[in-house]
Amino acid sequence: MHTATVAPPIEDRAYTPLGEWESAGAKGTVRIERCGPALCGYALTESSRRGESVLVNMKPKKHDVWTGSIYSRASGNTYRATMTLKGSGKLHVEACALGRFWCSGNDWTRVDAPREQMITTSRQWSARS
Repeated sequence: MHTATVAPPIEDRAYTPLGEWESAGAKGTVRIERCGPALCGYALTESSRRGESVLVNMKPKKHDVWTGSIYSRASGNTYRATMTLKGSGKLHVEACALGRFWCSGNDWTRVDAPREQMITTSRQWSARS
């Protein structure tokens, strides 16, 4: 007897930052999803399921590490960014300025209740990996 699976196994989520993340630094929830060959993150608002772009063109650098750009709503500037997956529930996001002379980062926590779009996106990413 074959039973269809609705959500990807927990193991699949452990190896991808796709989904929704809470961050004190981002002051809310950020959804990370595929954008072409890279990953992008959007600050979610109550009025929009896809808010302002905060993580831009995050490309894989090595296992569990992606690099690209991050937009700071506080300063209005864009910085070089690195995000490192620290297990299925933690993502360390770091922004660097002045040629990586000054870097600052914080840990983001995965939101446990996935939305339908995140589930579909995770399947697409897992199938490609």
